[in-house]
Amino acid sequence: MLTDGVQIASRAGGRFGAYVGKPTAITAPVIVIAQEIFGITSFIRDTVDWLVGAGFGCLCPDLYWRQAPAIELDANVPEEREQALTLFRDFDMKAGVGDLACTIEYARELPFSNGRVGVLGYCLGGALAYDVAAQSLADCSVGYYGVGLEKKVSSVSAITRPTMLHMGSKDHYVTEEARRILDESFTKNDSLSLHWYPVGHSFARPSSPNFDREATSIANARTLELFGTLKELS
Repeated sequence: MLTDGVQIASRAGGRFGAYVGKPTAITAPVIVIAQEIFGITSFIRDTVDWLVGAGFGCLCPDLYWRQAPAIELDANVPEEREQALTLFRDFDMKAGVGDLACTIEYARELPFSNGRVGVLGYCLGGALAYDVAAQSLADCSVGYYGVGLEKKVSSVSAITRPTMLHMGSKDHYVTEEARRILDESFTKNDSLSLHWYPVGHSFARPSSPNFDREATSIANARTLELFGTLKELS
């Protein structure tokens, strides 16, 4: 549930909630977190705690506000997982990117923001983080196991700001052909770094059967290193 947050105006009309994590410093970069298909769950809130502890502010928009506002689903409950997959299938990616653009603009103006904003996304959010990068909406972007990235390679050349993608080589959503396409296309842009781990989908979420502590630790360290540049530029 969105129990501690703000309301952000959508460009298309209406307002959506966003969960807030305030930094411990007076000013800090803000990381906008794009959710998994399950909503703003305990995993997303724990991610906020992790980033706040690392010296960042956070803002997590409710990307499902048009379909199912403030919903929080459990990936390990079959009925709720199926509901999440249905929401994902019906999700408007273009509208989602628009909501993230509004959130990024809002984040830059927060009282505790140093004006620099990064985006971090998981699964659905990982794909959205890539789209944000392709439109240069944030100062840098990180995506974990983004879905359908092989369908987005035509926009690789549009990425001009630091972008990092963490993918599992055993991810059942990423075929061998998709891995080949990603390896071939993403290496053509020096602003884009692609990291493979010998793990499955959702490897960074502790409640996932595919959770891998070692891969998550390495990926998170790389993520913090990239986000750390937002502090240097403040």
